Parts: sequence; structure tokens; C-alpha cells
Amino acid sequence: MKFTLEPAENDELEIIIRGNLNHPQVPQIIAALNAAKVISRLFLYQNEKEYLCPVSEITYFEALQGKIYAHTAQGVMETHYKLYELANMLHNSGFIQISKGIIVNIHDVLSVEPEFSGNYIAVLGDHKTRLTISRKYFKPFREYVIKEL
Repeated sequence: MKFTLEPAENDELEIIIRGNLNHPQVPQIIAALNAAKVISRLFLYQNEKEYLCPVSEITYFEALQGKIYAHTAQGVMETHYKLYELANMLHNSGFIQISKGIIVNIHDVLSVEPEFSGNYIAVLGDHKTRLTISRKYFKPFREYVIKEL
């Protein structure tokens, strides 16, 4: 396999695959490129208004009473995505699920403390927000954090 990088006049990246398109590596390359997508903004809702929020400003998502809420420094807003959709969409953007109903932005986790129950507590950057990391989710959380560093 050969890689060629060349500058272009416009800023948009273009990827071209040349050769035998039936080669078994072609689907693997496309899957890897799709997995590398990083989402930078999401539509969030508050008071019947729609806001385009940078993902980096979201500290965590929480499922409550059948709705999904995004917590930001500016407040709490609703999203129309399901929690599992957010976990998949934002996996490459620094977000990981830490319990059945919470996805956290690892860039906002300040520290992790063990509890007697076997769970852990994630303390966020505001020093006030404390989220439970369930035992089931702690190993994937730890591996994700190490991979992101």
C-alpha cells in the first residue's frame, strides 16, 4: 500500500483510493476512516430553542425520566439523541460511558476516588460535581483514559 500526500488550494481534505476496489483492505480502510470522525458540535434544546453547542463545552450527558440532558458550564440542555447513540458518536471526541445513565467528557474529569462498594467517583473540574463510575464501566473507562493520553 502506498500513501501520497499532496497540498491543495482549498482547505477541504479529500481521500482517494486507487487500485483494485475489491481488495479486502478497502472496507477496513473505510471503516477506520469512519471511526476516526470527530464530532465538534451538537444541537441541544432549551426553552423550545435550538442551540448549536460545541462538544468540548459539554461536561457530561445524563439520562433522567426518559430524556437525555447535556450538562455544560452554561446550564443543562436537552438532546434528542439516545444515550447509546451519543456514546457511539462521541467516542472519538473524549466521551465514555461510566454508568447505565451517564456519559462523561474525560477532559473534565479531575480525579477518581474508590468507594467501599467497588464503584468509583469521578470528580469533575468544578470540584463539586461527583459522578459514580459503576464497577462494570470502570475498566473500559480506565483503558479509554490511558488511550486518550
